[in-house]
Amino acid sequence: MANCKFLYDNLWKRTDAELIASTEEINFPATNTQRRNPGKRWVTTNCVEDQYIVRNFYEEVAAEAFAIRGNNFSADAVVKIQGNVEDSWDTPAFEATLIPIDERIMAAHFGSDPVTYQFWRLVISDPTNPDGHIEVGPVFLGPGFTPERSYRNDDTFEPEDLSVITKSAGGQRTVVVQDQPGLWQYSFRTKEKAAFEEIRKLVGQSLPFWFCEDPEADNPNEVTLYVVALGWKWQRVHLDVWDLTLILAEEM
Repeated sequence: MANCKFLYDNLWKRTDAELIASTEEINFPATNTQRRNPGKRWVTTNCVEDQYIVRNFYEEVAAEAFAIRGNNFSADAVVKIQGNVEDSWDTPAFEATLIPIDERIMAAHFGSDPVTYQFWRLVISDPTNPDGHIEVGPVFLGPGFTPERSYRNDDTFEPEDLSVITKSAGGQRTVVVQDQPGLWQYSFRTKEKAAFEEIRKLVGQSLPFWFCEDPEADNPNEVTLYVVALGWKWQRVHLDVWDLTLILAEEM
């Protein structure tokens, strides 16, 4: 298993970079992909033609990964992230294909070396989507932090069912089915306290980010999480060696 990766420095959120969409519903603009809430989505006006968002950063920017949280893609959708030196997409210099698995997470990891371009494009081909349009939630594009040592093999997972159960006076049960987010706990032994602290100071306990257990997995979607950090607990082991207990909650 490869080392885990933290995706927190999100270039896609930059407001000083141009953002142009193929189409968008007036109440569901493409800028929703820069928001944190998976329920706030970019919604296109159709799906017959390829739908896309082009970002011009006005300078070269380096990225190691791309991720989407929330979508309505069909099983036949073709989803790509592309990079190029100019706003021309017939033969982009870089291209990675994301595999639609479910509506939660889609991720593409570009490898250990960052990919650097001024222009980036998310493009979706899904002409037979039964909804008649495309929906995309929060997006990540940017570099990542890979610790020298990954988390220990004592990680835990605790599912949480947010469904609401009520009983009537006669004893009849009514269930309102809700999401079932997860709670993960990871422990690290590290000399990279400063690098972890950089992440903590940026995201704190409120800003969501992406955490991938293994970027080289056969299906990185299954091991990439969109989370907030509920707890960062440090304990010194020896001089510059620290134990970190990290508690992550899935952002719904």
